[in-house]
Amino acid sequence: MKILITGATGFLGRRLVRQLNTQAAHTLAALARSSASADKLNAAGVQSIPADLCDPESIRQAVAGFQPDVVFHLAAEIATQRNRQKLWAANHHGTTNLVAACRDLKNLKKFIFTSTVVTGDAHGELLTEESELNVETEYGKTKQASEQLLLKLFQETSFPGIIVRPSHVYGPGGWMGELVSDMRRGMFRIPGDGRNLWDVVHVDDLVEALLVLLEKGRPGEIYHVVDDTPVSMRDFFQTMGHHLGKKRIGHVPVFLANLIKGRDPIKAGTRSARSSNRKIKSLGWSPRYPDFRSGLEATFRTWQTG
Repeated sequence: MKILITGATGFLGRRLVRQLNTQAAHTLAALARSSASADKLNAAGVQSIPADLCDPESIRQAVAGFQPDVVFHLAAEIATQRNRQKLWAANHHGTTNLVAACRDLKNLKKFIFTSTVVTGDAHGELLTEESELNVETEYGKTKQASEQLLLKLFQETSFPGIIVRPSHVYGPGGWMGELVSDMRRGMFRIPGDGRNLWDVVHVDDLVEALLVLLEKGRPGEIYHVVDDTPVSMRDFFQTMGHHLGKKRIGHVPVFLANLIKGRDPIKAGTRSARSSNRKIKSLGWSPRYPDFRSGLEATFRTWQTG
């Protein structure tokens, strides 16, 4: 099977590539916007294709040249990006360009798009794939716009889009690396009282969910990917602190955190929600780390062993 990946050098993409590379049945290629990304991909044994999601013609040529059977669309500007124009250009317009190029493919079986369930406060409610999400952040708006594009195309043309909605994704690297550095220097504070509920998932479990969807995911469907046990934001960060030898992580008023980090990242962090993973479990997925404590233990063990 020929698989095309965007965002293959990122936090999630690197791990997905590593797993797919162990399966001889697949031929992998990934889009590379820079020579540095191309070098990383080539070193990982993945064919690199020069293309920019914001350049429709380069995307058209890349897709037409490789002729993928499956696309994993992971690339995105992250939620801490404050530039609205950059968020929309990469997250929605880039997705639109990629989908347009893929619509010309005759053998496309699945277009697996990573969205998010972290769009705004749900006031602690349990979210299913049928729930109407409260969309408050600009990042969430870009992801929802792309979801609507894919769902509309499936209804009108049977375009094989599959939407994956992870919650807060943690693990070695990514945003946690910077956070650990801040905690060690005493520079991190929990915004607000931290009692809001978080639904989280370890990055390795998200990779496994993507592999399950590659085999069993149904086009036109949405899948939430979270672990089995919601946790308060306070407990998550305090447990991180304990792994670093910190007795207690302090707090900061939300309005001050907004001024320092920006409204949207704080809104995403202080939202309170739970998410159901029943649908993805019905396909045979089960998290290796069913709760945040086991996932954090594995994360810090990885860092300690290098």
